[in-house]
Amino acid sequence: MEYKVEKNKVEILINNKSLNIELLNKNIIRLYVKKNKCDLIDLNVKKARRNFEVKQEDNSLIIIDRNYKLLFKEDEGVSLYFKDSYLTSISFNKLFDEVEKREYFNTSFKINDNDNIFGLGDKMAYLDKKGYFWASWATDDSNHQDELFPSLYKSINYLLLRSNKKFFGVFFPSTFRLTFDACKTDLHKLTVNNFEEEQDMFLVLGDDIKEVTRSYSELVGHPYFIRMKMLGYQQSRWSYENEEMVKTLRDNFIKHEIPLDYIHLDIHYMDGYRDFTIDKTRFPDIKTLSEKLKKDEIELVGINDAAIKEDPEFDLYKYLEDNHLFGTLDGKTYINAVWPGDSGFPNYFDDKCKKYFESYASKFLDDTGISGIWCDMNEPASFNGPLPDEVDFTFGKRKLLHKEAHNVYAEHMVKSFVNTFKKKNIRPYLFSRAAFATTAKYAFVWNGDNFSLWHHLRYSIPQILSLSMSGFMFNGVDIGGFGGDSNKELLIRWLEANLFIPFLRNHSTLHTKAQEPYAYDEETLNIFKKYLKIRYEFIPYLYNLAQEMSFKGEPIVSPLFYHFEDDENTLEINDEYMVGDSLLVAPILDKDARRRMIYLPKGTWIDLFTGKKYIGGKYIIFAENLAESGYFIKNNTLIPMFENLKHIKKSEIDTLVIKVFGNSGKVKIYEDDGETLDYEKGIYNIYEARVNKDKFTFKKVKGSYDSPFKKIKLIKDGETKIFDFKDDLSEII
Repeated sequence: MEYKVEKNKVEILINNKSLNIELLNKNIIRLYVKKNKCDLIDLNVKKARRNFEVKQEDNSLIIIDRNYKLLFKEDEGVSLYFKDSYLTSISFNKLFDEVEKREYFNTSFKINDNDNIFGLGDKMAYLDKKGYFWASWATDDSNHQDELFPSLYKSINYLLLRSNKKFFGVFFPSTFRLTFDACKTDLHKLTVNNFEEEQDMFLVLGDDIKEVTRSYSELVGHPYFIRMKMLGYQQSRWSYENEEMVKTLRDNFIKHEIPLDYIHLDIHYMDGYRDFTIDKTRFPDIKTLSEKLKKDEIELVGINDAAIKEDPEFDLYKYLEDNHLFGTLDGKTYINAVWPGDSGFPNYFDDKCKKYFESYASKFLDDTGISGIWCDMNEPASFNGPLPDEVDFTFGKRKLLHKEAHNVYAEHMVKSFVNTFKKKNIRPYLFSRAAFATTAKYAFVWNGDNFSLWHHLRYSIPQILSLSMSGFMFNGVDIGGFGGDSNKELLIRWLEANLFIPFLRNHSTLHTKAQEPYAYDEETLNIFKKYLKIRYEFIPYLYNLAQEMSFKGEPIVSPLFYHFEDDENTLEINDEYMVGDSLLVAPILDKDARRRMIYLPKGTWIDLFTGKKYIGGKYIIFAENLAESGYFIKNNTLIPMFENLKHIKKSEIDTLVIKVFGNSGKVKIYEDDGETLDYEKGIYNIYEARVNKDKFTFKKVKGSYDSPFKKIKLIKDGETKIFDFKDDLSEII
């Protein structure tokens, strides 16, 4: 066996081929036979020189680093160890597909009976993907139902594996179609297949699941920092078709005193479904409408589809066509049908195209007063069959075929709009249906078209959590369900279950029953108001987590096993989740159910509603009538809160509430203006609040932001004390 070592790389030569092992930072190893170009995506690959040892014993090559060991045997592949714990064995193979009549490339991992396979993003499935076949090919399939649908809108080639009670990650940077046989064909083998020659992966290691997750998030890019207002309730429908419908919606929310921050406009607001246009018969003066809504602290978000209507009179189409900025087939602009009819697919990979869209979108936002861009149909979706593999785009100096571009098309679309916001010194409101693993640093996501069905509610929790653990930590689903008719009970349970999910939007499709909070009866309305009041109280807690997400790659919501890794009972729980490390959510997800089993991990937990304490480390039977849900706070926790909000306008919030659950605790509280990019200049504050039995201390530990807070309201043991806001105070309570 021959090998050579160069800086941080070991190259093993086998039968005129080489296996390359790059030791990057302390937690990342790159393992490849043929390296992926990776020029279509932005990875944060840090190449620190490693102090490692390489030694040869008989027919084995051993690479030893401080934390891990790689053992290579020619007939067995690479065995991976972390701190002497065996994790898996990896082999690389070239095989022949009898159906496709061509070679394909296979990377396999040994999986033991008690191992788990998590990750892969938005698949409609439970957390553990073991036992099924999955594919990574962005797909608009509005009829998806369960694990039998291998592809959905996003292509997130990240696996979070658990072996020998240790977690580690595997990321494949290829943008081509991949398939994942997760122990379906062979109970002890996970195989990743690729018809292209690239066999390339990043292994992500760490002392615990948190370190693994943060390291993966750093590799692909931490999610971008959202506006605080984006944590508010958002109402959508396909479609609020005209100005009167939007005004009526606004008036009803105000009349019924329901919190609301954004209204979403679906495709009917456009002129003939042309992007960045307004149908003047439906919205004769959308700028004035936007300004009036903003006076009520409500803002508009407009949908934007990927394809552009073929219309020589449409200036956007004409510019792209005249400058050869569409995808082509046989040298001509490729045309397929989407909502506008015959349409071309912009070459978002081209810098000239990106810059034109950036300026075009900027003018549109200025002219309309619309505050956010909702990117849809960007798998890319098409009505007359999928785009052929041979449709080509240009990327720099190289020709880019659709089969390589497809999975990352949406990412380059949203990249075209990032600077539209940043040049205005405002954080983007930018979200997307399709995405690649590296998209979260540019846009957040929702899970696409779901249905008003109970099993879609049940799947929404693991689907959200899988996205979160796969790097998309700001995400959500259409509460109530998009397709079909929701009903009172389902809508209420969906709100209760998703109340603390980062993106909270109610969205429904054409020709279905209305599912606004006031569309049913008084009980539904009152329950909605009760729960949205809780959501808005928890905004500073959620905003703290959003800051940790963007700065450190820490998920806002997570499966229980993320915070209780040593508790094996948490591995199989798909119907509960953690919000940060202090709030546990255990909702009802089944029709007509009024009680459920809840697993509370070790420790003491406090019912948010009643204050009753429960000892964890066991299951409890918990009653949840229609207006009730299981929300539990970890004992001895301080939760920062707001009060009496109907909308989120940070500059007008003058009271910080700190509620004590238990007798003591401490919390760090992040504060900035909630909207601009000034935090990048260090214009923010970090406070530390502590309660130690009868003493309360509060102090600023960092920052230069001019806070609008005037009062601190401390709530403990049912009693409220109010203090003048100071950067440093200490009081006996």
